[in-house]
Amino acid sequence: MHNLKANFDKILEHLTPFAKKMVNEHGNILRCGAVPKFSDLEVVALSITAEALSIDSENFLFEKLKEYKNEFPNLISRCQYNQRRKKLSPFRLNVQN
Repeated sequence: MHNLKANFDKILEHLTPFAKKMVNEHGNILRCGAVPKFSDLEVVALSITAEALSIDSENFLFEKLKEYKNEFPNLISRCQYNQRRKKLSPFRLNVQN
């Protein structure tokens, strides 16, 4: 298996310039409420990373992420990840195009 964290970092690095006009300095789309510790940009990067590594199961993804517990200190729960990933799908499509 490829190094998940290394791929995540590369994808996040490439996403950041494209999303700069759409997100704030924390990497989140502007909205009311608390600032999430795991940013919207990180959720999108993790989703793209999983897809790039042919990880099509969230269950498998989060099992693999247990191996990288120290590298993802602000990782959200699987349920939160799924909800935010779905809400961010238009943003992801906009960034990818």
